[in-house]
Amino acid sequence: MKNLYNYIFVALIASCTLFYSCETFELEQTTNPNALSPDLADATFLLNRVQTDYRSAITTFNNLGGQFGRIDNFNQGNYLNGLGDATLNNPWNRLFSGMIPDIAAIEALNIGQNNVSFHIAISKIMRAHITMLTVDFLGDIPFTEVNQPAEFPNPSLDDDEVVYNGAIALLDEAIGLLNAGGTNIAFQDLYYGGDSDKWIKLANTLKMRANLTTGNFSAVAGASNVISDTADDFAFAYGTNVQNPDTRHPDYIQDYTTSGANLYRSNWLLNVMIGPDVASPNDINTQADPRRRYYFYRQNASTPNNISFVQSAMGTFSIANTPGNAETLQCSLESTPPHIAFTPQEAYWCSFKYGYWGRDHGNARGIPPDGSIRTAVGVYPAGGAFDDHNDFSTTAANGDVVGYTSRLNLGAGAGGFGIEPIYLASYVDFMKAEAALASGSGNPSALIRAGLEKSIAKVMSFGPRDPLGNLSMAPDAAAITAWIDTKIAEFDAAPMSSPLDTNGYPTMRDKMDIYSELYFSTIYGGAADAFNFVRRTGYPRSMSRNLDPNPGTFPRTLLYPNAEVTTNPNVQQRTDLATRVFWDAGVTSPAN
Repeated sequence: MKNLYNYIFVALIASCTLFYSCETFELEQTTNPNALSPDLADATFLLNRVQTDYRSAITTFNNLGGQFGRIDNFNQGNYLNGLGDATLNNPWNRLFSGMIPDIAAIEALNIGQNNVSFHIAISKIMRAHITMLTVDFLGDIPFTEVNQPAEFPNPSLDDDEVVYNGAIALLDEAIGLLNAGGTNIAFQDLYYGGDSDKWIKLANTLKMRANLTTGNFSAVAGASNVISDTADDFAFAYGTNVQNPDTRHPDYIQDYTTSGANLYRSNWLLNVMIGPDVASPNDINTQADPRRRYYFYRQNASTPNNISFVQSAMGTFSIANTPGNAETLQCSLESTPPHIAFTPQEAYWCSFKYGYWGRDHGNARGIPPDGSIRTAVGVYPAGGAFDDHNDFSTTAANGDVVGYTSRLNLGAGAGGFGIEPIYLASYVDFMKAEAALASGSGNPSALIRAGLEKSIAKVMSFGPRDPLGNLSMAPDAAAITAWIDTKIAEFDAAPMSSPLDTNGYPTMRDKMDIYSELYFSTIYGGAADAFNFVRRTGYPRSMSRNLDPNPGTFPRTLLYPNAEVTTNPNVQQRTDLATRVFWDAGVTSPAN
């Protein structure tokens, strides 16, 4: 926060190349930046840094939101201990020490004939989004006194609602600049290739998001000129370069290594997407989410102490129960924790069926030697491999069970050619569905259907990115339609509300339970808003409980970054995670 802006040409070049390659973004096919006027060239380098800072901050928020919503694995038991004062260092520094001073420097270059209003406009949109997310995760933050080191060397915190309104004002300013036009060179825009109309739709979508967060459902229902078509999807595109620079998706880098996968998938999300137990592997496709083979890549045909299907040499199927294994999955030999026993979570708390190998929310244990057998990220959105395995293992003539041959290794699948989803058309349909459901008006079923159709189509479009993937294993149109029809029928038949049992689980899933499970499975990979949703609604009530029976208070906000607390006397650190953001009415999920 106290860092002065220093314009160092070499640093700008480094920021331009840190996250992407010229080949990935086809810079060589556009105007040469070296041929620009000096001021415009400076604005170009500054904008590149704003965009990459934005992407880095979004990645942190996506990861944390996914963990809080059980979409991704949270690997700490106690929330306060696991979410220390370094948790938000990256987005805080990207916003206050990177984006804000860089945007001010771009604005200073917008003089006379050197019109860089397009640069300023899209930078303001990105700043507004990160500002709102920072408020959502922290509450009060500096706003009016930032980037004024001479007058305000230690910026004070502004009221969080005031900051939110300021962020919305930035969006309106950006829309005005984009409507007015300005110098617009496509290669400078890493997201929309210089398309002002798409940036305006994003700005309107972010305003719709703010209205949803604050409970203005009529404004959400009436929002127009927002992201509504997959052609307008807002995402950061990763490449396949391995080094100098490494442009691959961060999750791919973690999982596709010579030593195996390093990340865990969420057992709760696996349970939501794979569906109930079936009598035959042929039935799995009719019950499971059509996106499962794209999200998850299995390396193993079974998991310890759970069921899998085995096909005999004669072609018949049987259900096998794999023995527990203390080395690779210690909990597979343990009794169910008392606070989970006799609940729906007992069925998947440690080990998951059909070879899907994830981990429980709040499992803070050490890492066993399971890198070559745990389930890895798939072709969407991380650019990994398409799961073309059968849903069963086979028995050889000598009676040995033959499992899977894993393709998880360095360079496998799509080679990291994935995306960081930020705002997709499918997300917008679900946001509007929530507003319709909350207000009792509109047609939430139709909006959920539209969101699922768009999401599945986009996810499946990633299949061909894996050149060795056998796409004959992909679900066909009839199976997809049947699955969506089933989910919509479940939603329509569900009650508006249902009570909880003695363990805090719903006696039957109500409309919001079903809606939220479908929403969370749709925002996989881009789940920053799951944190808002859980606090705003208390759903989904089916979320898995923390494996630690005493995890402490589920976070309403996080701790301030340590460097800011240390250097700025106007920022006092919290002692807990219980502070509410202005829009947070304190709704508590029974799962938390």
